[in-house]
Amino acid sequence: MNIVVPVQLTLARRLQNTRVQLRWFAWLLRVLGVLYLTWCISSPPYDVGLLVLGVVYILLPELMGVVRHVQARRYGPVYTYTLTDDGITIRTAISSLEFSWAAVRSVRQRADSWIIRLPGAGGFGLRADDFTAEQAEEWQAFLAGREPVRS
Repeated sequence: MNIVVPVQLTLARRLQNTRVQLRWFAWLLRVLGVLYLTWCISSPPYDVGLLVLGVVYILLPELMGVVRHVQARRYGPVYTYTLTDDGITIRTAISSLEFSWAAVRSVRQRADSWIIRLPGAGGFGLRADDFTAEQAEEWQAFLAGREPVRS
């Protein structure tokens, strides 16, 4: 298997990857923000500091994605994911990162994407649209029966 998937990493894709990496922690921050806002609104006089803090907590995962997008501009807009029998290679304009399949924590299939979790790096998402029909068939055949795959 040798699947090469070039991905244009736009701000929307970066936000999606940030949500994938934060998983349940992002929802915890949002719930905390809603609790702060509810507490501030329900107890007059309104505390503007807590109102602002609540809004920041609600928007923090997206703010982190924007900051990561600005910081990662030096890597270039195109990330090339190469999926082989040996592992995953992620290439940018200035770097290259390789993981063996033994290092992959899990591969989850969602309705429109694949979520690949890696140790330390968090994870990333590959949309089904990024694969050609032949690549998608080859990818499905490779993952059939592999242990880290979850639906």
